[in-house]
Amino acid sequence: MMTPAQIRLNQNPILTNLLLGMGQGMYVAEKLFPRLPQALNAVTLAQIGDERFKRYNLRRAPGTATKRVEIKYEGKTYTVEQYAVEVPIPRELIREADESRKLNVGNYLDISRMAMVTANDILGLDYELDVAGLATNSATYAAGHSVALAGGTKWSAATGTPVTDIRAASNVIRKKIGKRPNKLNLSADAAEVIVLNPEVRSYLPDSQMGPATMEQLKSILNVAEIFVGDAVWKDAAGVGQDVWGNNAILAYSPSVTGSSSGDISLAEPSFGFTNVIEGHPFAEAPYWDNPTKSWLYGATYERRPNVAYNTAAYLFQNPK
Repeated sequence: MMTPAQIRLNQNPILTNLLLGMGQGMYVAEKLFPRLPQALNAVTLAQIGDERFKRYNLRRAPGTATKRVEIKYEGKTYTVEQYAVEVPIPRELIREADESRKLNVGNYLDISRMAMVTANDILGLDYELDVAGLATNSATYAAGHSVALAGGTKWSAATGTPVTDIRAASNVIRKKIGKRPNKLNLSADAAEVIVLNPEVRSYLPDSQMGPATMEQLKSILNVAEIFVGDAVWKDAAGVGQDVWGNNAILAYSPSVTGSSSGDISLAEPSFGFTNVIEGHPFAEAPYWDNPTKSWLYGATYERRPNVAYNTAAYLFQNPK
């Protein structure tokens, strides 16, 4: 006959009393909109005009004045908004965790860590949804920088031409910002169909039977980085949906370094940035809530995604 301790050990009180979290797809928002850390809620950055692309009469004779170029600086103010969430942990679960330690349950899950991971995931998903809502809206883009695929032009169709489409869009961007786009964000639907598309497969070795790999796509499409945004969310009715919908986004987005906004300008023609208060997101100190007999674990994220150059990206809607 098993002892109460043995029964409890086999039952694993942590797994019995805590719902295991579901996995989440890849978050890609910061790849499109890299972080710009700032110390204040609002910061003004200088955005340079298109003077770099104009040709000037630079020839000078000895003793004559040097050509002086007039540069237009547009001061743009970027603000952040605060997002916060709390995850309650009832004291009964903490009691179970303490009991599991006494019984030497080797694989017990740390409740505090679970609470903070949950809070961080919720904040991360909210941010991902914000960026996706901005980046998949054709109104975000300059005129001529988005297309709604339909019928035989869809990449899921045998007549669809994603290689031709993306290379042409790359050239559109290059002529506007002076650089070729370096990133392609594929939604789960777009990634599913592009790797099997006949035009894409025509670039593959005859011996290859399977779909194109991401590394092969980079070479075929001449894009340095390709990533798949396959995160999901559930609406009020509990129905799961793709965060990035049925879209593909070609963009130029640089890697941003630096610990403050003081030495950062928007001369780099990025599609967008995420303005973030330094040190965010961060964990709040947990506190006791007497009415619910629970410890509340909180996290806060002050940030806001902002479009910098709407000519630095191209949106493909409905590729599947």
